[in-house]
Amino acid sequence: MMSIDLDRRTCWGMFTISLAGLMYELILTRIFSVLMWYHFASMAISLALFGFSVAALLVQLRPGWFPVERTGRDCSLCSFGFALALGTMFGLFVLFRLQPQFAFKVLSFFHQPFYQPFQQGFYNKGVPFGLLPVLALLYLVTALPFFFSGLAVTLLLRRYLRQIGRLYSWDLFGAGAGCLLIIGVLLLVGGISGLPLIALFGLLAAFLFLPRPGSRGVRLLLAGAALVLVGLTVGNLATDFAGVRFVRGRYEPNLLWSAWNSFSRVAVYPSRGEELQQAWGLSRTYRGPIPEQLGMVVDDTGYTTMYRWRGEETLDYFRSNVIALPYQLRGGGTGLVIGPGGGKDVLAALASGADRVTALELNPLIARAVDDQFVAFTGGLYRRPDVELVVDEGRSWIRRQQRTWDVIQASAVFGRMAPSAGAFTLSENNLYTLESFADYWNHLSDNGVLSISRFIFERETLRLVSLGLAFLQQQGVADPAAHIAVIKERGLANFMLKKKPFSAAEIARLRAISARLAFQEVLLPDRREGDDPFHRLVRSGGDAAFHDEFPFDISPTTDDRPFFYYMYKPADFLTLFTFPDKSRFEDRAVLILRNLLVVVAVLTLVCIILPLLIWQRKALRLPGSGRRLFYFACLGLGFMLLEIGLMRRFILFLGQPIYALAVILFALLVFSGLGALLAGRVPRGGERRLLLPLLLVLVLLSQGYGYGLPPLLDALLTLPLAARCLLAGLLLAPLGVLLGFPLPLGMRLLHPDNRDVAWSWGVNGATGVLGSLLAVVVAMNWGYTLTLLAGGLVYLLALLAILSRRSAAFG
Repeated sequence: MMSIDLDRRTCWGMFTISLAGLMYELILTRIFSVLMWYHFASMAISLALFGFSVAALLVQLRPGWFPVERTGRDCSLCSFGFALALGTMFGLFVLFRLQPQFAFKVLSFFHQPFYQPFQQGFYNKGVPFGLLPVLALLYLVTALPFFFSGLAVTLLLRRYLRQIGRLYSWDLFGAGAGCLLIIGVLLLVGGISGLPLIALFGLLAAFLFLPRPGSRGVRLLLAGAALVLVGLTVGNLATDFAGVRFVRGRYEPNLLWSAWNSFSRVAVYPSRGEELQQAWGLSRTYRGPIPEQLGMVVDDTGYTTMYRWRGEETLDYFRSNVIALPYQLRGGGTGLVIGPGGGKDVLAALASGADRVTALELNPLIARAVDDQFVAFTGGLYRRPDVELVVDEGRSWIRRQQRTWDVIQASAVFGRMAPSAGAFTLSENNLYTLESFADYWNHLSDNGVLSISRFIFERETLRLVSLGLAFLQQQGVADPAAHIAVIKERGLANFMLKKKPFSAAEIARLRAISARLAFQEVLLPDRREGDDPFHRLVRSGGDAAFHDEFPFDISPTTDDRPFFYYMYKPADFLTLFTFPDKSRFEDRAVLILRNLLVVVAVLTLVCIILPLLIWQRKALRLPGSGRRLFYFACLGLGFMLLEIGLMRRFILFLGQPIYALAVILFALLVFSGLGALLAGRVPRGGERRLLLPLLLVLVLLSQGYGYGLPPLLDALLTLPLAARCLLAGLLLAPLGVLLGFPLPLGMRLLHPDNRDVAWSWGVNGATGVLGSLLAVVVAMNWGYTLTLLAGGLVYLLALLAILSRRSAAFG
């Protein structure tokens, strides 16, 4: 096939459609997190896989439908289809707003039974048969934009294979830009209004792909469609006619306020009567007034409450909560509250005599709601002279401080907030690790108390005790159990770890307060004879034998394996098929991840492998075909394993999780694009000679990052944020450049006749999406260091494919 020049308009078209595709995938994770229990946000990954895979498969099986000479026109049509599909998605939310009962029928299956929309008692665990066609149609409609963008990219790669280094670099540059741009889109217009805005990029790509003498009518059509999309965006911002009116699985027509940022949607609504009575941790002996409350929800399930400020009138309400115990034990002092939300913990501290409270909040929208939008209701809680508000990520900010507090508190901080980057950046996990306990310990006063509240009916409180025991043993404490107390009331347990052992007078004071308020003792230092799991754990000292015998994994979490809420043992993950009927609802996250992994694997088999085995059997018999597919499968899988493993290394360093997403993904994609651009300058015939040392260096460097980055980043943590972002990008530059070489060089080496490009590209994309889920599974069970190691091993397998003596027969 003759060489075809790659013009600048085509490059910009590739940039734009790749940018739009990545923005759509990221905005889907946000929208799913608001509409459904957040674990379904990962469904965006399977949707992307389905759309890209079907597109690549179609080009492979029906190449005659897409003549090479019509590539520009076909890509323009695909980009227009992308924009039209996004417009259809927007129309779905208009339908949800006009017909909320329809939305209920679709969404109710995805919520826990005690937060069902419209009604109570919807406990059907299965999917109603009549709903299956609707869910299938919604899945296809949601995947359609990925199909069109994947089709455009596949057609371009097939046509311009000889310039693939340059073309692939524009693909990566566009995806990198999308990582940054989606942050601005979410901040400016939110999730739903962002759909027509992203569709505008699809129209821009359609214009760029048009042949230069393109029809005037087509250009007018694109201009008209752009005006419609702008009108939809502006109109929805002005009237909210497609706005999401669901909170905690309920349709909420009386929504008082809602706003989006790059990693959440926060909504405020009137608290219902039953919610006012669900005062977790409130003494059952309390008979005073109940403060007027407003519910505030982050995405779908991250719930907190704002309280009407009435001076001293209702302060006894907060003194009577189990979370106030550490202040009452000490008699005041200074406090640091991590994740104060609507302000309950801050009010409890002030009501119990705290001199000054630092409120460390991750989400600026929550602070905005308390201090600006509802300032008349809350009395400007975070503006008080005895309250200091800090908006930052907890661990990162604490590490940079040189001061101490008498009480450091984290009461039921949202543990299941939606992931900022799909499925792998749960920032709250960083709050509950051995390393985090060291950070808190170093910032406690000599007689300070670390107080963490969790729901007693969940297993997390046991893990907190396990963490406390292990940490104190690391500190060389002779009797760790003497530093730990757990008191509960109304489902909420307060875990307290003291820097000095609890004295006899302090234990007596805790018992006196608990008796007066009818709190229940779970664990105190002077009683260790109970037969419940808490006392057995303490008596064992948290040794390996106890953890091995306990049915769930409550072993201490670390920064390398920070999944505090994941409590299945590694050997049990693949046996979860037997668990659903026995599991609590909070375990559904793991079941969904397991099921999603299976679904994506099956989609890969059904949508790519099986059709090729049926219709491309002759091609499979050609020498080297299997090794060629194996090589590109390794690249897709290895890239995601390394990317996710590296992203976790930078979360603490950069602070806000969204910075880790933006900076790390942007740096890896852009520098990989630079590597692909340099690969395009490699002389013909030199691909194999360069790939061998390059892959070896890539593997060695990636493992060096795994072991060398943590101490380096810890040492530089006090730098300003801008310097840390710049440094993170520079640190990733060498590995990013190397990651950009293998795919374009492999395409040139293994596809000299331009045949079966779509096949290899589809396999690479499918295993890449599969790798994003597999990386989470590996990290959850064995840690991020092993995730990076697994990524390096997969690239070694790709190296072995190139080293094979039969590799010359690939083409």
